[in-house]
Amino acid sequence: MNSFSKIVCFFLAAIVMFLGPLLYMAQKQDAISQNYITNETAKFVDSIKNTGHLSSKMYMDYIRKIDATNNLYKIEIVHSHKIVEPVYDENTGTFLNEYNTYYRNTYQDDIMDSFDRGVEYYFTQGDYISLTVFNRTRTLATKLMELFYSWDIPDEQILVTYGGMIRDEDY
Repeated sequence: MNSFSKIVCFFLAAIVMFLGPLLYMAQKQDAISQNYITNETAKFVDSIKNTGHLSSKMYMDYIRKIDATNNLYKIEIVHSHKIVEPVYDENTGTFLNEYNTYYRNTYQDDIMDSFDRGVEYYFTQGDYISLTVFNRTRTLATKLMELFYSWDIPDEQILVTYGGMIRDEDY
């Protein structure tokens, strides 16, 4: 029985010595993908912030670049347009020297509809754009962590949020 336990221990050690570095390399690949997606997202959003518009060509170039990581991603774009309304007295209709400020959000479906119509989507200086990107497919690191730890690991291991204020209208 002693030799059987040695053989089992040898196989277990060989499996751990193989899967440990494989898990490490897969996690490093996720970190590299995270960094790449962060850089490409920053370039994409900064381009929108500097020009004040989004074209279907810009969007498709961005999609092509992030697809190079061999993962599928969910992209959420939110455009927040600032609206300022003067406040009037309800009874007399006189201006009260006050303003209400709020934001009207436009989401990705409406932005993509403008591409379907063949027009670019325009922003106004002072608007905000927010872009969130996360992976929809399970990465190799996620699969290996589930194998090692025997828990359900969230699929979203690559998550990037970036945004800012539109600085210029260059159209």
